[in-house]
Amino acid sequence: MIGDMNFDMEEVSKQNLQKFDKEIRLSWERCKDSGLTPQDFPRIRTVSKLELNDIIRQNQTLIDFALPYMKKIKSIIPQQNSIVLLCNKDCVVFYRLGDAPELAKLGIEKRHIVSEGNMGTNCLGTCIATHKPIAIFGSQHFLRVFKDWAGVAAPIHGVDGRILGALGIYMREEDANYEMLGMALLAVKGIEDQLGLSGKYAELEAFNRRLFEFNSDIVNTASMLSHEIRNSLSTISAYVQLLQLEKVLDTLKADKILTEVTRVNKILNDFKSLTRPSQLNFVRHSLNELLRYVVDLMLAKACIGKVDIKLMMTEQDVFAKVDKGAIQQVFINLIENAIQAMENGGTLTIRLLRDERSGMALIEFEDTGVGIPEENLSEIFKLFYTTKKDGSGLGLTLCKNIIKNHNGNIRVQSKVGVGTKFIIELPYVE
Repeated sequence: MIGDMNFDMEEVSKQNLQKFDKEIRLSWERCKDSGLTPQDFPRIRTVSKLELNDIIRQNQTLIDFALPYMKKIKSIIPQQNSIVLLCNKDCVVFYRLGDAPELAKLGIEKRHIVSEGNMGTNCLGTCIATHKPIAIFGSQHFLRVFKDWAGVAAPIHGVDGRILGALGIYMREEDANYEMLGMALLAVKGIEDQLGLSGKYAELEAFNRRLFEFNSDIVNTASMLSHEIRNSLSTISAYVQLLQLEKVLDTLKADKILTEVTRVNKILNDFKSLTRPSQLNFVRHSLNELLRYVVDLMLAKACIGKVDIKLMMTEQDVFAKVDKGAIQQVFINLIENAIQAMENGGTLTIRLLRDERSGMALIEFEDTGVGIPEENLSEIFKLFYTTKKDGSGLGLTLCKNIIKNHNGNIRVQSKVGVGTKFIIELPYVE
């Protein structure tokens, strides 16, 4: 938006007066060449309503960006017999703010073509002809019927430097001064800046679309390869079991092969979930109940690993809109990671808190395991990063994606030899 437009244009005026006189003399020559004389009445030429609608549609972005500036200018200049106009590069006036009935009769009006050949020397037509800012006062107009009026205009350029049109201001000469040109120039600069930003945004949108299409191709290819690999693994598994039954293959070796096949299958399943996440079904659930269910499910595995699970929750249930299956998968992954981090047993403390200030439910998973070196903390959520011998590097990435899709956050704190704490933040609901 325009700030203080009542700035001093006196110095600018002095510098431009001679330049304007030269441009006006050249404009008069062009008017004579087009067959006009100073005594003539303007040649009224218009475009059809259909053509005007097309022009407005083509310039809608320009109108949207220009309108706040035009309103600001209109609030500063005299309210009566003053107008702010937009025309295109063909001198067609397609937008007007304010009223000046006498000017409208002379052809300075919406839908009219205000070229020098039609209107003589005038701010919009001369601005388009020269591609330069212009100020035309009273008798500087070629046609004498405009001697009581003053107009200023500045050209509007697109991001590629080509002229799109012009913004002009008209009012009675006795009410006008050269500060009008300063207002027009300031408005045009703001409009051009916004057009530039809009162009950059459009480029970014196009890049994102191309990137999305590229990613889709990769995902489709990965999904197809995953499907084919799983089919091959099923065949391998079947033949290994057959050789095992026929006592051709040693049982121990066969079991090792089948274990590896199962592991690769799990990696492929996790990868499929990562590249093609299922549609989440958000329903209001008690996080207390979901945690109790998952802990009960994992108690046997924890017992085998000599891990004691302590569940500490609020007395009143904390509710959140979640996909039940997806959130349970996150809880299970974090508990499994904690159990694996405590090879010689330990304690996993799970806490459910409610942070009134942030509006978030906090779920903490704190183990007494080996901990994670500080230099690795920034890597653990990255795809395929793992420190486990049989890890896929997909589990925590999957957890992060699920929590992100719930408008939540997951972070980690750890100290080698002390343990690790994963903190999940989810928006709670009443």
